Amino acid sequence: MKKVKGVSLDAVLARQLKDKEIRFGFEERRFYLQVARLVANLRSKAGLSQAELAKAAKVSQPLIARLERGDQRRTPTFDMIYKILTALGYRLEISVHRERHAA
Repeated sequence: MKKVKGVSLDAVLARQLKDKEIRFGFEERRFYLQVARLVANLRSKAGLSQAELAKAAKVSQPLIARLERGDQRRTPTFDMIYKILTALGYRLEISVHRERHAA
């Protein structure tokens, strides 16, 4: 029987990310998932349910659920994120860094 040589996921991903469109989509999705994880972790740390956070931020509970899932179909605005973070006792700061591979 012939031995099958495996390819690591990192190698496949590195090859795919050489394509600018794929890299853009990947980075965009990663951004939404980072926001999702941040909100979910801060909410959990505060001991709040999604409904309690929604009420404090004056947004709907389904919006909190979509945000925590990283749902891109209805992109959260900075205003929404600001309201949510403020309700959790945090402030939003934006930092911009130049990509190493940018032209």
